Amino acid sequence: MSEFLDIALSFPPVVFSFGLVVVVLYWLTVIIGALDVDIVDVGDAELDAGGGFWSAFGFGAVPFTVVLSLWITLGWIVTVLGTTWVRSADMFIPAVLTGTAVLVAGIGVGMLGAKLLTKPLAKLFEDAPATAHADLVGKVCVVRTGTVTLDSGQAEITDDEGSLLLINVRRSPHEPEGIDPELFSRHSKVVVFDYDEVEKVFLVVPVALPPDVVLEA
Repeated sequence: MSEFLDIALSFPPVVFSFGLVVVVLYWLTVIIGALDVDIVDVGDAELDAGGGFWSAFGFGAVPFTVVLSLWITLGWIVTVLGTTWVRSADMFIPAVLTGTAVLVAGIGVGMLGAKLLTKPLAKLFEDAPATAHADLVGKVCVVRTGTVTLDSGQAEITDDEGSLLLINVRRSPHEPEGIDPELFSRHSKVVVFDYDEVEKVFLVVPVALPPDVVLEA
């Protein structure tokens, strides 16, 4: 174990090691519902870059967090394996040169691997926008994050074609006072009543809300 840590914290794996820690922490927070991952509307997180550098590598249809996570993970694996091989080979080459070569290989192979892996994923992201936002208004969805607030929240919803979508949802800033927060907790059913074009999120209200209550978008 100590030998593995020594390699992971040496050059060049250390370049990716700290990034890998951030990636793991990020996806853990996504799993527990503390952060959102844009699926239906990737928005600013989308790697289009104005059709520039990222799009040239075919990353335009996949969220930045997904591509970066794959790139860092693959780069870390390549540099760890490469460093292990170099040490076992006992080469008479300066460590700086071998380390730089392994780093370049990690960056290149990581990018190539991320591109290959994101190709099938791109189909998932390009299917979601086919459903118009207006088509989801009035539909019941299930909260998948810990809760839904004015600033965060996600829910699963089924479109007219039977596809299951993960959408970003928010409570309305104009909702009446006194609504029990538990009605927005994980696994609760909520209804989409509007779409915020500015924030690119769906506004929801609990299914249990009395029918005579009127919400403003």
